[in-house]
Amino acid sequence: MDQINLVIPGRPVPKKRPRLGVRGRKAYIYTPPETRAYENLIKLLAKMAVKEPLNGLVCVNLKVFVRKPKGDLDNILKSVLDGMNGVVYLDDSQVKKFGAEMFMVDEEAEERAEVEVRKLYA
Repeated sequence: MDQINLVIPGRPVPKKRPRLGVRGRKAYIYTPPETRAYENLIKLLAKMAVKEPLNGLVCVNLKVFVRKPKGDLDNILKSVLDGMNGVVYLDDSQVKKFGAEMFMVDEEAEERAEVEVRKLYA
């Protein structure tokens, strides 16, 4: 398989910065729950669509469909890339080319992200 297409339903979630928590005398860093849930959704959808990760260099194209623009497009891309990591490709260091676009949709349309991942050939 040289190309993988995924549709991620729901409002795309931008990657949020890690948070610092303190429990007793210990400090720890954690990913905000909303970000983790979105990345896990992507991972689940990818596992249903992909038998084995792509190897070699890949290109990722992302189209985001939202009712109101909220969040930076580059942070949404980061959530999507991290969610596909280890499933669609072995590691996101394989991504050598990407594109991302945000589209406004009306109230009746579903918010979603559409992702195309394809192998790059030298």
